[in-house]
Amino acid sequence: MVNRVKAFLLRAMVVSILVAPVIAHGQATAPAKSAAIRLDGQTLDAGIQAMLANDAVLAAAAKDKPADDPATAAGLKAIRKDVADAWLAGTAAAPEMQSVRDDVVKRGGVSIPVRIYRPKVAGPLPTIVYYHGGAWFIGGIEGSDLSSRQLAHDARAIVVSVEYRLAPENPYPASWNDAEAAFDWVVGEAKRLGGAPDQVCVAGDSAGGNMAIVVTTRRLAKGKPAPLCQILYYPAVDNRPVDTMRVTYSSSRLFGEGFRLDRSFTDLILPIVFPDQDLAQPEISPLFDASRKMPPTLIATAGFDPLRDSERAYAAKLAQGGNTVIYREFPTLIHGFLQHTGLSQAAARAARETAQAAGVLAREAIAEQQARRD
Repeated sequence: MVNRVKAFLLRAMVVSILVAPVIAHGQATAPAKSAAIRLDGQTLDAGIQAMLANDAVLAAAAKDKPADDPATAAGLKAIRKDVADAWLAGTAAAPEMQSVRDDVVKRGGVSIPVRIYRPKVAGPLPTIVYYHGGAWFIGGIEGSDLSSRQLAHDARAIVVSVEYRLAPENPYPASWNDAEAAFDWVVGEAKRLGGAPDQVCVAGDSAGGNMAIVVTTRRLAKGKPAPLCQILYYPAVDNRPVDTMRVTYSSSRLFGEGFRLDRSFTDLILPIVFPDQDLAQPEISPLFDASRKMPPTLIATAGFDPLRDSERAYAAKLAQGGNTVIYREFPTLIHGFLQHTGLSQAAARAARETAQAAGVLAREAIAEQQARRD
């Protein structure tokens, strides 16, 4: 477990994650309206700005109140439950599915829960294996349930959401091993799930985007078929220390405080997730191994995200390597916008448009696959 000093700091950091949905339910005093936030030639979405202002109001109100202690197993479990509830409350309602069912992947004594979503769409469908975000510390199937349903509906695809192990109980490489095992399981079970074993994509947001990339590179390194395509929402592709990031990327300097993914949180999370690791190694920072041949890739980024410029660099490197890359940047949004779709129309449009583009990308890859066989 994390030590006591880090525990109290982490408890403060998760406040901003937990308060987002309160605006939607009118449970807090609305913050005074302020001038639009403009940075780097961009204007922050009004709904997101209101959410961030509400963060400050509720953080101040919670400052002296007792809270769950992440240094204990019970406290960490409670925090993760609160985060899941907050993400669901901040996410727009999703369409009804044809079916939703839970299963378990068992590999090497580890049980990995998965949830399988099939949309109300006729005909053969591609499959998307999805890894949630949360800095490898929070998040899970429940908190990502509505966004997974929306992805399945808009992409017209079967979505398999993966509940991988988290740090600090299971630091690197546990989450990545679970991600790989879950993908292998989906390939082996694809026909039973309603898909095809050679038509399985990887996807993820933030930390999950990082793991989606690693699943691809691990399979290629082992001589296995690569995923059909990659769908990456604001992926963590450069996980070096924040001081290095700030020297390298203007987005890290501009948006590293006040836009949810704050430096204080990142500085604490990195040593918890990656103890005694070289943070520039390609499996932790895939940016440094992006020139290889990779599947067609969709990358969706946010303008007010400290990770934005590293994601731009990753997209450019993929393209330089001759890979098919679709890069979509949403300049009014912040990191984590998949969980803001109930609070921001711009976030809802971005989630819908990228999911639809993901479905098109998968079907184009299937068509190319079939053309090579003919």
